[in-house]
Amino acid sequence: MAGIEQTSNWPNAVTLRGIDQVMFHKLNERPAIGRGIFNVRESSQYREHSLTVGGVDLMQQVAEGEDITYLSNNEGFLQTYTHLDYANGFRVTRRMYRDELYGLMERLAMELSYSADATEETILANHFNRGFDSDYTGGDSKELFATNHTREDGTSYANELADAADLSTTSLEQAHIDFSDFRTGGGRRLQIQPECLLVAKENRFEADRITNSKYAPDNDTNAVNPIEGLTRVDVWNYLTNADDWFLIGSKDDHDLTLYTREEPWSDYEMDFDTKDTKVTLMFSQSSGWNDPRGVFGSPGV
Repeated sequence: MAGIEQTSNWPNAVTLRGIDQVMFHKLNERPAIGRGIFNVRESSQYREHSLTVGGVDLMQQVAEGEDITYLSNNEGFLQTYTHLDYANGFRVTRRMYRDELYGLMERLAMELSYSADATEETILANHFNRGFDSDYTGGDSKELFATNHTREDGTSYANELADAADLSTTSLEQAHIDFSDFRTGGGRRLQIQPECLLVAKENRFEADRITNSKYAPDNDTNAVNPIEGLTRVDVWNYLTNADDWFLIGSKDDHDLTLYTREEPWSDYEMDFDTKDTKVTLMFSQSSGWNDPRGVFGSPGV
């Protein structure tokens, strides 16, 4: 009878009165961070493909009467997104549903929705948690954050500090400088800036001190803090590596993508023989990246 909610498993729910509150949800659910970072796109097929393309470099000077040179773009990197299904459910006996006193079974349905939200947040955060792991790669066969990504023209570039560093004024300044050096596959400089400093919960106070202090937070000279107000700070409790930190451009400037094949949906039915009620919730999606430009990170030390 595993997995079935029945009176023998919940004796207090049906035999004891005077319970003032069922301790089911006491912590306020935090807003989802993942969808605020990733580009969310709908999908109507089994899998999706993403292909990068190299842009052209600067314009060439043309003398009077001289022919214009016609350029071609370079085909880039192909990435495949294969959607996966996720589901949970519960089963309630007829007696349990009839006799329990505190609405526990209705709350189990809410638990399914919370489970779906937490599952998605975990999946999306894992792209950052594994962002420095070479076992998890994108279209150019490199991990999300690396010092040797390959552009479409064959040139290498970095979206990671040359020397890993913990979050500090100095390391964040260098990350901003490096972020401004992103270029297209044809070598043209991209004019993009980070808008978010993403950190784990352990780094939230250091991030606030660095980005919100009017004066340099690491000395007492009243020197101006040049980083003040450059980026907002997002704290993601699903990041598992305390020292990791990231700079994220706007959604228009990066390729972090979440494809939703099916948004969470629920269904239920009554078992004819037992009159038990079965409730399920499921969704289908895939996520990842192809072009790592527009995001920057450091694993700390």
